[in-house]
Amino acid sequence: MNLTKSDLKLPGEPLRLAIKQLAEESRYRFSKKGIVDIFDILEDVAFFIRKPLEIYEISGFTTYFNNEFVVFLNSSFTLGHERFTAAHELYHILYNSDILKKEKLLLNNNSNNIEDEKANVFASEFLMPEDYVKELFYKLINVDRDKLEVRHVVRLNSTLKVSYKAMLKRLVQLDLCDISLYESLVEYGTLEKKEELRDITKTEGYDISLIVPSNIVYVSKEYLEIAKQNYEKGKISYGKITQLLKFINETPEQYGYNEPEDDEIV
Repeated sequence: MNLTKSDLKLPGEPLRLAIKQLAEESRYRFSKKGIVDIFDILEDVAFFIRKPLEIYEISGFTTYFNNEFVVFLNSSFTLGHERFTAAHELYHILYNSDILKKEKLLLNNNSNNIEDEKANVFASEFLMPEDYVKELFYKLINVDRDKLEVRHVVRLNSTLKVSYKAMLKRLVQLDLCDISLYESLVEYGTLEKKEELRDITKTEGYDISLIVPSNIVYVSKEYLEIAKQNYEKGKISYGKITQLLKFINETPEQYGYNEPEDDEIV
């Protein structure tokens, strides 16, 4: 069977080019503020949480709560996957804000499938800009499209800070990799080949942080400041701030707060 771009769920060119324009405008908007990393961008527009979950059905989600956007990312996935999810959720905040404010949470149902598709296209265009991908391709690889190897994909996904599989699909999409190579190359993005991919990545001179789970626990700085201020103003008990800080693997003692003798953890 000969694969086609539609088999890989790659969008048609009219949709891709329309979303590409949005991605370029969004990158420019944040670059003017000196913010370029996707995690820093989410920190700027939302209450941002990263935490590992024991389930893999959820990569992340965005909701609207107490007049604020909240983004949650599952850090049990590889860092490259997590960054793609982050860009996906950024699209929802920037271009689905009305839906979020009305429905509170975007679910994968028939009414929102088109927006999820657009969000995936946006993530690809935002993290892997077409012109820059082509520039890097000819600078770091420069082989015929039917001669691409795993190590070539690794050079690009490591430089652009995306997952191996996302990078490979992007190369096929931009006609820099012959689609006939996809099935053999994509195997290296599977669990069965993860050790081989890590070895190739190291051999190419890159660290493997993008292709392993970060398992990081992170909550927006705003979360910590709100917790500290509420405790210092007597609005919450020592027990409550203990619970809030436990969520991010920290303790009140780290911030100079000692347990009152008459306070209990509840």
